[in-house]
Amino acid sequence: MGLLSLFLPYLGLIFTIAYSGRIWNQPAVRQIVAWLVFTAVILVLAIWQNNLPVWINACDAAIGVGLGTAVFVFILKRSLDFNLALAWLLGLEIAYHLLRALVFGSGLAEISTQTAPDIQRWLQLSPQMTQRVMDLWLNYQPALFGAAQITGVYFGCLLFNLTSPFKHRLRQVRFPYPLVLMVIAALALSLYPLTHLGGINLLILLVMVYLIQGAGVLSYFWGDFFARARLLRALFILAVIVNLYLLLLIALTGVLDVWFDFRKFNKMEETNESDPD
Repeated sequence: MGLLSLFLPYLGLIFTIAYSGRIWNQPAVRQIVAWLVFTAVILVLAIWQNNLPVWINACDAAIGVGLGTAVFVFILKRSLDFNLALAWLLGLEIAYHLLRALVFGSGLAEISTQTAPDIQRWLQLSPQMTQRVMDLWLNYQPALFGAAQITGVYFGCLLFNLTSPFKHRLRQVRFPYPLVLMVIAALALSLYPLTHLGGINLLILLVMVYLIQGAGVLSYFWGDFFARARLLRALFILAVIVNLYLLLLIALTGVLDVWFDFRKFNKMEETNESDPD
């Protein structure tokens, strides 16, 4: 099993979140039993194969996908607050991937070393560049795998409205204020030598989270325009993907939205314009 196979559970997460709306009306007990059965099947398969990549995939599937989806549906069904449910889901994914790095760090490093020649061949890298890629990989595994998980959550939520009776457009996403305190904590950890790597990994994951909120702000103001101008939308998405600074700017917009609530200003203007003189 190669390095890329470790990312397979994240593809499953997209469809699990997307179709979680179909179990909306199921009793909580039935949902818990379904997750336990799913976890038991995954555990049996892992014991049968009994090798490190399979165990990592099993944990990703049972916790990152199964438990994450169960928490999302449970909180959303009881609170009817999409922002709160999504924040809990993303918080669980971040905590899991930090713990995952501690438990499987040495094993992932071994897998990375074994697959280094394949990476060098695929990317046509020199030995020096391959070593740099491996150094980045070993130091920022939580951020890399966590970012893949958060991306899966985002695309799953885009499809969620197609199957769920609870409709909530991602352009309205606004995370609870306490989450921004984690950004401040991550910045503090990144400045201290002993916790520098952990702080940077956590900061990258939180940037991914607020990238979702920042994208919501942009979609709120310009989503309808880009829906009509499909070519411009495609070009904008391409520019965002390849431009790191633009990604950071969108994430910063998401963080600032915690304090300024940019969408609220626009709603106030619309209200004032609709009021009779």
